[in-house]
Amino acid sequence: MQFKPKSLGFTIILGVLAALLPLSIDMGLPAFPAIGASLNASPAAVGLTLSLFMAGYAISQLAFAPLSDRYGRKPILLIGCGLFTFASAACAIAPSINALVAWRFFQGAGAGAGMTLMLAMVRDLFEGATARVHLSNINLVIAIAPMIAPTVGGSILAIANWRAIYGLLAVVGLVLILALALGLDESIKSRDLNAIKPHRLIGNYLRILSNQVCIGYALVNMLSFGCMFAYVAGSSLVMINVLRISTTTYGLMFASTAIGIVAGLFTSKILNIRGIPPARLLSFGLVFAATSAIALVVVSVSGAAQLLTLLPLLIINTFCYGVIAPNAIHNALQSVEDTAGSAAASIGFLEMLGGSLASVLVSFLFDGHTVNVMSEVMALFAIASLATYTQLQFHK
Repeated sequence: MQFKPKSLGFTIILGVLAALLPLSIDMGLPAFPAIGASLNASPAAVGLTLSLFMAGYAISQLAFAPLSDRYGRKPILLIGCGLFTFASAACAIAPSINALVAWRFFQGAGAGAGMTLMLAMVRDLFEGATARVHLSNINLVIAIAPMIAPTVGGSILAIANWRAIYGLLAVVGLVLILALALGLDESIKSRDLNAIKPHRLIGNYLRILSNQVCIGYALVNMLSFGCMFAYVAGSSLVMINVLRISTTTYGLMFASTAIGIVAGLFTSKILNIRGIPPARLLSFGLVFAATSAIALVVVSVSGAAQLLTLLPLLIINTFCYGVIAPNAIHNALQSVEDTAGSAAASIGFLEMLGGSLASVLVSFLFDGHTVNVMSEVMALFAIASLATYTQLQFHK
């Protein structure tokens, strides 16, 4: 059965491809303490499973885009999904924390094909308003993933062990392979035979690196994502290990902050339609993100940290990320329209790098007893993002 580009099935397949990132991250968050106990690993070592996943995802984006220009979207998607499926299965049977960390890197590399090539396929098949409508529909599928993934992960832990989570991800990958092989046609109209030649790749990336506006806004987005990801990486450590909430409650808490991101994205969309310039939205989002992160530090250091005192500030912070990200990315891409594909891959790489750095910091600084580290790393990245944006405005 072939899915037509305008069909619901086509939209769902592309949405699930792009949602491999939040599914692979968020389903496993409630299992961090269980993984540590099962594999006799420290919180820092368990945190590396997240950091290496992000690193694999980041690096693969730089490779998959030009490879798909050269060889076509469908074969590269099948390779990426195949790698994701095999690595997920390997994670499910990993005998040690080192093996799990290594296979998470390859799982992330496979998942990187999803978002990169989903955007490329939409660009191949649609234009203008039609493309924006399809992206909105796909983003709806993506937005649902972080709302339900921790709850699904927590529910699996209630009836099985952490390995079943990775087993389910392997099944998702296998279903995607079948759907891609049987349901989707090749979307690219003509292959670019020079797409992977070194001089083309190096030239494009050098042009992007030399564009201060593009890199500046890409760094704003990277640091804002790092702030948000410090929460993602630290939330299970703080909420489950320190504050002792149940995995079910944790899933509901995480869903509420995911709704904050969606609300921020929706607010940004409405205000953009009404003509509010991106600069004003960025200023609002960055200032309130930094303010909420600093407030989290104050609450944590003062000893008042509880679910009810942390959650409102976390929702405000994730809402701000939803406002910041689309406007920072838009400004970055607008400055390099002639190399938008390479710029998009670069922005994605930097975003994942920011998330990986934040995850490493939280994991290695967490002492197992206090909530301070998550809040402090969030504040560090939020303030750095605001400072980068301020510097950009002064050098216009």
